[in-house]
Amino acid sequence: MFPRWIHPVIFVLILTLVLPISAHVPVSAADNDAISSAVSLEKPTKSYVIYGHLHHAGDTAYYRLAMGSGDRLVVSLMTNGFGSPVPDIIIMSPDHREVAGIVPAFVTVPAGYSAEVIRGKQPVKADYEPFSPAAIFEVASYSNKTTVSGDYYIAIVSPADETQYSIATGYLEEFSLQEWVLVPVSVITGHLWEGQSVIAVLAPFIGTVVFGFFLITRRERDRVRTKQPWFWFASFAGLLYLGGATIVLVQMIRALMITGFSGAVALTLAFVIIPIILAVWLLRIARFKESRFPMDRISLGCAGLLGLLFWAGLIIGPVLAFVAAIIPDRN
Repeated sequence: MFPRWIHPVIFVLILTLVLPISAHVPVSAADNDAISSAVSLEKPTKSYVIYGHLHHAGDTAYYRLAMGSGDRLVVSLMTNGFGSPVPDIIIMSPDHREVAGIVPAFVTVPAGYSAEVIRGKQPVKADYEPFSPAAIFEVASYSNKTTVSGDYYIAIVSPADETQYSIATGYLEEFSLQEWVLVPVSVITGHLWEGQSVIAVLAPFIGTVVFGFFLITRRERDRVRTKQPWFWFASFAGLLYLGGATIVLVQMIRALMITGFSGAVALTLAFVIIPIILAVWLLRIARFKESRFPMDRISLGCAGLLGLLFWAGLIIGPVLAFVAAIIPDRN
């Protein structure tokens, strides 16, 4: 009843309707060691995760959130592993309440602000984060409704040298188009923050692409020079999709070895299986089509669009799929 190419599209569109979306927008912080240069979050109720690094004991990182009265201020503080230095959170509010806890002398509290100190505690377990995927080591949290409008400040205080931390703020899961597309790159930044090396993170990706390219050139060794340019763009797009899926799969296994099994792994698997389906789709078009009909161009374009939607191919893969769709044939 339907052409074969439409089946993966229907499958993917159904998944977009049934999969719950609950993820933080990744952000990196730097040069915010004074309250005057505090990192300002665009939407304080929007869900962000911010990666930071404090180099020396007593260093402080500041964040500013412009809150309205009755908004909910939500903060979660994480480290990158068991036994890592555990920082503290200080919440500073313009509500003229008393200071709760002993604020270190080196922390700047604006005049007229109250301050609440939340001590970090060593984590006893790790939670599974399905989108990254990663093991989450929460050491402190804060959630409360604001009583007055104004600028609220979050200070992260380092107890030791070389403290890696991340904070998650907000509770509304919202992504701009640019933020969504750039998530794969931001996720790699998060894995580096965890302490993994670039080689460890990218090795599955590079190995998959190189091995796949070897297989393609071996299979097409008698026709390499006669292949159209779009064949190579589509083939590399498919290999990049497979490589990206391999990164997610390896990171999922790594995280589960720390956290134990989690039902949220089903969501991670969607970001493995769907790019693999798209990769097979691209590679089949490249292999079995000597020339493209309009429907083939549409299929390549759809594979590129869905690749961006499901973070396949580290952005480069979808771009190559789009190029394969529009590049003219060689005479």
